[in-house]
Amino acid sequence: MSLEPELQERFLAITHKLWGKEKGDEFHKWIVDNRPPYFHEKLVRVMVPIWEMDKVDIKTKILCGISAFTALHRDEVEFFMHMAAYHGIPREEVEEILLLVGLESGFPNAEHAILILMKVYEEYKEK
Repeated sequence: MSLEPELQERFLAITHKLWGKEKGDEFHKWIVDNRPPYFHEKLVRVMVPIWEMDKVDIKTKILCGISAFTALHRDEVEFFMHMAAYHGIPREEVEEILLLVGLESGFPNAEHAILILMKVYEEYKEK
């Protein structure tokens, strides 16, 4: 990877900010290991500055991510569900967002996301 060490450190710090140290390390490794290096480099150069912005609070950013991936019917919503659980966003609030997204983009999408939500929040409840 040809990312500067400082940018690599900032990227790791973002994963810790979003998911905590343990899950952050796990997701960081998965992200690095599962993307083509050229694509990963471009993504990190865009992702890090966006997640470092501070005009919008982290809760809003997470709920936006949940909304977007739910509407797109993408499994990546699970990454954002882990963020929500780690940051203590109440499950009921996420469910309310999923109902809104379901109403606007289709309930099959929201039902898919609610199954992921249940799995993730159960995992965090056990810790």
